[in-house]
Amino acid sequence: CEGPSVAMKPLCAAASMQYSQQPPAPMAQAALISACPRLLHVVGRAATRENSDICGEYDYVGLHGGRTAYRLRGGTTVIRYIPKMRRWVFDRHGLRDSVVCVAYADDISNTDHPGHAMLMWHVWESQAQAHLPDVELAAVDAPATLSVVGRSRDRHNSGVVGEYTLFGVHHGRPAYRQRCGDAIVKFYLPDCRWLISASTAVANVCTAFADGADAHSPNADLVWHFWESRQSAFLPDWDVKALSCPSFLHMIGRAAHASNARICGTYHIAGAHDGRPVYVQPGTMNSIKYSAQNDRWLIDCDGPAKPSLFSKLYQWILNGDSSAASERCSAFAAARGRPHPASCALEWHVWEAQRSCFDADPFVKATTAPLAVRVCGREALRENGDIVGEYFLTGTHCGHPAYMQTGTKLAIRYWAPMSRWVIDRDGLRNSDVCVAYMDALGEVEHPAQLGVWHVFETSRGCHLADPSVAIVVSEDAPTTLAPPPTCDARGGGGGGG
Repeated sequence: CEGPSVAMKPLCAAASMQYSQQPPAPMAQAALISACPRLLHVVGRAATRENSDICGEYDYVGLHGGRTAYRLRGGTTVIRYIPKMRRWVFDRHGLRDSVVCVAYADDISNTDHPGHAMLMWHVWESQAQAHLPDVELAAVDAPATLSVVGRSRDRHNSGVVGEYTLFGVHHGRPAYRQRCGDAIVKFYLPDCRWLISASTAVANVCTAFADGADAHSPNADLVWHFWESRQSAFLPDWDVKALSCPSFLHMIGRAAHASNARICGTYHIAGAHDGRPVYVQPGTMNSIKYSAQNDRWLIDCDGPAKPSLFSKLYQWILNGDSSAASERCSAFAAARGRPHPASCALEWHVWEAQRSCFDADPFVKATTAPLAVRVCGREALRENGDIVGEYFLTGTHCGHPAYMQTGTKLAIRYWAPMSRWVIDRDGLRNSDVCVAYMDALGEVEHPAQLGVWHVFETSRGCHLADPSVAIVVSEDAPTTLAPPPTCDARGGGGGGG
């Protein structure tokens, strides 16, 4: 379903003179690369329409035609630039010098990357034998997930709280739909406001609004005003925040016999602190919050009790800073600009009671990875057909979640030296030997991703692609991680300094 070459349209003389087909100088290239987004989301093409499969996540793969280029995660489709036509195009055949494409957008504004909502995409329609405009299609540089938090349950319109997913654009900004509800978050250009409204609401009819002309997407700085029926007015709710983060995460990897193994478990978002999400573990005193003072994520297992006068005095004598008492925690990780802690890139340091210090634990990770995945698609009678089945999260390996099949040594693990997910008959080991593999693209947290699996064939002596094989999230997968069996190994949460 790919169209023929797209006809070249004449450009005005002024615009033509402003553009150079020469590649940018090295310094300009460096600036271009550093400023471009590393991930774009292509959204808006209706699933029932031809070529809707161009939607998805696109990772930055380098420069092509003097501009940034992106590849569909798990696929071959790319977004690249054609200098002589001043067009961005979707090409199913990768990075090449061709004018054949499945969709295109004229680069009227001389954009450095295709993640701009003002680009008008034209998509190939076989019935019309032409590229036709699709005003809903857009490539956006915006978070895929948004969480609205902070509205008290006993207040009017508290139902807007929850997780939202990116589904399209509205008035040139990303739009989000509530995962378990009917609300949407969208931008309304005439009022320069972000709105939370019912999906059927029109114009500026809304449940809540926030002034945000300069906000490319909803962020923690927005002040939300909610409709209060008793006062018949919109009033600010300073506790409500729209955050770029998941609604839950799992802390995994701490050995059950180790000090502060109690940090492991499933945490749910409960609010915001210092402009970042706060997560709590139901049934415990455990919480994860951000500390702007030290730019750290902190896990506190001893509840929200305020620091005592003695602890403040002790910290002042020790560090010259009495506020350090509020930084006490059981574990911490340098935030490094991450908007939430659910990232395998973070390095956690856990308090060791016997040594009275924090030690780095490379196995500890915060992740949104599913607790169970299923390998499917390999025919049972083919060699290595026994890899099919359900695998359960068992910890981490090479800094990523790892899975094992119950009753066997079959494991799904990440192999960092080659950036691959592998299926290994010999469990969680450090080896490139495996029965199957899939190349990992971008910052993927788990193996249930789009991609081509290669399975070993003895007759050929190598791994061959099997497009039928896939790893999917199990429909009946558990959502809550069981606490460690020896969760009383506390070691007393140490100081965060």
